[in-house]
Amino acid sequence: MTRIVIVSHSHPALRYGGGEVAAHRQFQHLLAQGHDVYFVGSTIGPEDGARFFGPGQRVLGFSDRDFCMRGMGMDSFSMEHPRVEDEDWTLDFLSALQGDIYHFHHFWNIGAGTIRRLRGRFPQAQMICTLHEMTAICANHGQMVKTSGELCHAASDVACAACLRRSPVDFALRRARMAEMLDLFDVLLSPSQFLADRFLDWGIAPGRIAVIENGLDHAIPPPAATPATLQARSRRFAFFGQATPTKGLDVLVRAAEEIEAQADPLSAPITLEVYGVTAETFAALWPGLAPPAWMQFKGRYRPQDCVSIMARFGWIIIPSVWWENSPVVIQEARAAGTPMIASDIGGMAEKTAGWGIQFPVGDAPALAAAMLSVHDRPDILADHIALIRPPLDLAGFDREWRQACGHEPAPPAVTAPPLFHRKGKTR
Repeated sequence: MTRIVIVSHSHPALRYGGGEVAAHRQFQHLLAQGHDVYFVGSTIGPEDGARFFGPGQRVLGFSDRDFCMRGMGMDSFSMEHPRVEDEDWTLDFLSALQGDIYHFHHFWNIGAGTIRRLRGRFPQAQMICTLHEMTAICANHGQMVKTSGELCHAASDVACAACLRRSPVDFALRRARMAEMLDLFDVLLSPSQFLADRFLDWGIAPGRIAVIENGLDHAIPPPAATPATLQARSRRFAFFGQATPTKGLDVLVRAAEEIEAQADPLSAPITLEVYGVTAETFAALWPGLAPPAWMQFKGRYRPQDCVSIMARFGWIIIPSVWWENSPVVIQEARAAGTPMIASDIGGMAEKTAGWGIQFPVGDAPALAAAMLSVHDRPDILADHIALIRPPLDLAGFDREWRQACGHEPAPPAVTAPPLFHRKGKTR
């Protein structure tokens, strides 16, 4: 039986981000289908390692097939381990799993050198990479946001040098090394057309990237809306995400302040709940902002509860101030049957087109106006709910994944044949 190793830059049991969640859901689906599959995540760096690992411990085992490595830190510019012994250990751990297919979701914490050497050790294995953000293009955390805070629309050696205060030749060399690493993969995948287009503009050959939305199981359909529930939901807004500067939570708070400060009182109550962030964490990041009383911080939530929680709200707000690629909260909102109010750039604009409301990125007054335009309007809410299509489920993702990676259906057999064959690529 073909052995599949799913590798992620993080592990959702420790840090809940879209890329690691998509990777782990893929692993769980393949495991449930009876495949010989392993999952390997990593901690983000030494600070997470100290929280979750004992002295000298290098691996957490959540099951006999589900692991998290202790990330030892990486050079974010070169995407390499500063210490060769850390790269050696990572390479040996991945090699010990003896994968026929290695599917990487990102390469942060894993390392470009690890990938090059793994390719050398397993020349006949199929290697796949899902591009979850623009790290290969942008050395500023892969977000295409300048250190000044401006959105960046294209990378160039000179512009990147001015942004990060390094020599232009450093960026020319980095581009060559990142392109060389990506060429080691047999298949490149992107969860959004926006991200695929960015890589095509950067220099990836046309036809090299297949666009497949991340899979999300949504077996339980959202409850049917009644006039009473629509009325109640139309007054309820929510944010789901992490407390990072680029998620735009400060934009949302300023929008709430705009609503609070308006001269005329609202005709009906309004609530805004924040999931994934505590009030203390928010205050530490933005000490000068004071959320109004009707904005409540709910802290962490279980990923498996997200869709049912979202279904209680009328509108989910995603105010990120960077491009985003394919935020998992958008798919979860679709599964919940809850429309969104989203920033009008990147994957957010692509993924909410037709059923969401968009506002100019970073524009708190515009966000406040968008919220007020739908507040206590069950008719508008019902119209937008009717436009929502369920997201791609994991079975559908698996079918598209097999097709993109060259799978040929085979007749039933006692021992399953390889899931994929290599498509005309030799080494």
